[in-house]
Amino acid sequence: MTRAGRVAGAVLSLLSGLSAQAAPDAGVPDAGVQQAAPRFAWPRLQVIAHVESSDIVEAGGIPVALRAVHVKENIRDLVQRFADAFRDGGLYVPPGKEQAQYANNAAMLTALDPKRRITYTVVMMPQADGTTTLYLGEANHALARPQDAAGDFAPLPPRANGVLRVNAEGSRTLTFQVPLTGPQVDAFYEDALAKAGWKRGDEPGLYSRPGAELRLTHQPDKDGQRGVVLIHQQRAR
Repeated sequence: MTRAGRVAGAVLSLLSGLSAQAAPDAGVPDAGVQQAAPRFAWPRLQVIAHVESSDIVEAGGIPVALRAVHVKENIRDLVQRFADAFRDGGLYVPPGKEQAQYANNAAMLTALDPKRRITYTVVMMPQADGTTTLYLGEANHALARPQDAAGDFAPLPPRANGVLRVNAEGSRTLTFQVPLTGPQVDAFYEDALAKAGWKRGDEPGLYSRPGAELRLTHQPDKDGQRGVVLIHQQRAR
């Protein structure tokens, strides 16, 4: 996967942590200590390498500062370390049942600075050698702006819902749910993209046109919905 694709995937994972329970104005306890706390700083770690350079992306109209690092610590130690760091930093940490869950043995933890309206999320992905890859995100809700479909790079099927738009350097991502089957999603986009000048590639779900590439993936979701992800990436002509 390209760098832009990795960044988009990480942002989508991080944004799943920005649930209503963890978002600003969602019943966060009002604590004077929290309000007076200095701006949160991520804990110091034994960094092996920076997996990605720092990026500012826009997800759902919310600017997100995102970076990824490979660290020596194992995931078991990191979960507690980040939980302690969030609490020691005066952040509101939602109860475990309100925290987003993450698959494939990875873990996710989210906390909120209610005064500055910043949500901090860490995704911890264990590696075979006992080390961990971390995606660290800071979502600034105070700078959020409305999103609309006017600039979408592809149309949405009828009854699409839960739409999330992510804009990063060199790539844009659309994710949503829709009450369609896999073949119906494929048929909709095969027709719509062909009309927009896209040509099917050799791989399933891959389309291209001069200067750009589009990748379509989808999988079953809950309540008969299907989760769809579209990633648009610029490429050299």
